[in-house]
Amino acid sequence: MIITTSRKPSQRTRSFARDLERVLNIPYVQRGKLSLKELFEIDNNILLIGEFRGNPGSLVFYNLEKDKKLSSFITVKLQREICGGKVENNNGIKIKINYNNEYLHLYEEFFFNHFNINNESNFTLSVEKDSKYLFAIQFYKNRVKIGPLIRVKSVKLFDSVWD
Repeated sequence: MIITTSRKPSQRTRSFARDLERVLNIPYVQRGKLSLKELFEIDNNILLIGEFRGNPGSLVFYNLEKDKKLSSFITVKLQREICGGKVENNNGIKIKINYNNEYLHLYEEFFFNHFNINNESNFTLSVEKDSKYLFAIQFYKNRVKIGPLIRVKSVKLFDSVWD
């Protein structure tokens, strides 16, 4: 899997992509003028970060092998907003999945399965008290929140990558 952004991303969106690159240990590819087809030549699985008013506003997971995509509207807090800096090394980042809802299996299929997620991995899924969100993904290191925090507002599955 690779991480990329929409064309001409804001600084905040680039920072979010770099945060994900650090905690997930997967490559961030600067999009530039690359088309989606050219990105699929690099990898069959793409995480595209979209923008809304200069902020990261969507995550779109593309799976070319299954010819499906998963689109989510999100809000985020960056690493620097949560812990005051960058976490350069992802050793010791842990997770326990403690929330189960109807959308979680979609995230497992498109996203978590690429990182061998289990009870010793790097995410915590939690119930958000605010009814605006379906669930949240928070990254921890040694029981300390390190960010980014991703709050998922909606999830939609498409039967074709090209929809």
